Amino acid sequence: MSIDNKLILENSKSLNVLYVEDDNDLRLTTSGLFTNFFNHIDIAVDGVDGYEKYKSFLDRNNYAYDIVISDIKMPNMNGLEMSKKIRELDHEQSIIFTTAFNEAQYLGEAIEIGVDGFLNKPINLIKMKEVFYRCTQKIADKKFMQKHYQQIEEMNMLHIGKKDSSDFREAKHILDDLERNKENISCMWRDKQIVRDRLSSHGIDVEYFRTHFSIKVIEYFLSVIKGDAQVGNCPVVFVMLDFFKHKDLPLNDVFMICVHFKNSVTSYIFNKYTFNEELFEDVSLIVDKNFEGVVINYLKMKKCDEKIAQKMKPIEKKQEVKEIKTFDEVTNYVEYVLENDVYELQDLEEEIDNLAISVTSDKDLDVNDIVVLGSNIKRYGAILSNYPLFSELGNSIIKLGNSFQKNTQILYDDREKMANITALLEGFVNDLIVWRKEIFDNNIQNPYFLNDSFFSNVDTIIMFIEYDESQDSFVDADDVDFFDF
Repeated sequence: MSIDNKLILENSKSLNVLYVEDDNDLRLTTSGLFTNFFNHIDIAVDGVDGYEKYKSFLDRNNYAYDIVISDIKMPNMNGLEMSKKIRELDHEQSIIFTTAFNEAQYLGEAIEIGVDGFLNKPINLIKMKEVFYRCTQKIADKKFMQKHYQQIEEMNMLHIGKKDSSDFREAKHILDDLERNKENISCMWRDKQIVRDRLSSHGIDVEYFRTHFSIKVIEYFLSVIKGDAQVGNCPVVFVMLDFFKHKDLPLNDVFMICVHFKNSVTSYIFNKYTFNEELFEDVSLIVDKNFEGVVINYLKMKKCDEKIAQKMKPIEKKQEVKEIKTFDEVTNYVEYVLENDVYELQDLEEEIDNLAISVTSDKDLDVNDIVVLGSNIKRYGAILSNYPLFSELGNSIIKLGNSFQKNTQILYDDREKMANITALLEGFVNDLIVWRKEIFDNNIQNPYFLNDSFFSNVDTIIMFIEYDESQDSFVDADDVDFFDF
């Protein structure tokens, strides 16, 4: 389907273009066509001429052309050689190649350079508009982001449960590894199909987003570990959220993009390193605090009801780890908890995980499946709440099960919402498994070592269940009790 010219002109009408083509007739006709879309077009007759004009424009204006449109096969210097030299001056320069069908041998190298599109000769108008739309949209996104980064020192994310960043001592041991592999971690996130689908469906270039946002968020994560920044106060995330708001992304998509980013960071670390309580706690707290901030701030930026926003603020009170009061009275946790309860917890973890997968993928899903899922979650919490050491965690999990059951019909009708929620629920269950094994197999000293992460995840899942995107508010907001402490 052809793209309306107005969609292109919204982004293209202020852009400056360098057009490089050695064929005189084609150069005249095509440049005339391009003038309908762009503010200013300079013409060059080959790669040498193109490169000189590019340098001259950059020197005069102190900024580069927005787009370079170039033939590939030209005398003196071909388009590939010219583009490589241009990229040395501006590694982010947007480039579109015009190609003849007999120039296929050059395409592999052109793709390696990372061009923004190809136009076959003779130029097809429909294809041209598609390429222009994608390219100009990416440029508009970049300018929107740069505008915000100019003010980044004045921007701050909502301060949620700030923690002295110097406390993350154990995470410092893997700092060099994370620094070396931040590109790999961001690529793990980029390569998730659901992330690519959610971003591209809103006209967002996935690779551009990876380099300008996900890499910067990882760098902020590293700065927290180093002690140069505070957890839950990432200005890059604030810019990203405003970017999402500018694109009018629904909360569903924001949630999935961010939760998979969070999972990519944690999965890299926990797949590579053997379990370490302090490391697990350090990393979980950093990523959960920032993820919690993402959801809260996006709802606030979408002008969610102020009363609800105020209710959300006390979340930070839950982040205090309580001292153990009764552990000294028992020899170990296995003696403290009935053996059959430990076995039932293990069985429930498997049932909850299997149900979470089933309700996401099963076309023959029954409403009762979601009721059973909520019931199993509540049962898990009820077992823990019987024991004073684990009662706070148990009550929090019961609250999660109640939310599933209270909103059963909504979740049954909205499979996309259910899929989003169960993605986070599966991660939550994995954390419960790690916690249970450390408690009952290794008898660790501090049973509260994952409480920060658990409470944050439970509140985020419930918040997402209760949120009604169509009303830009929470379902039955007056009845929501998970903010009340």
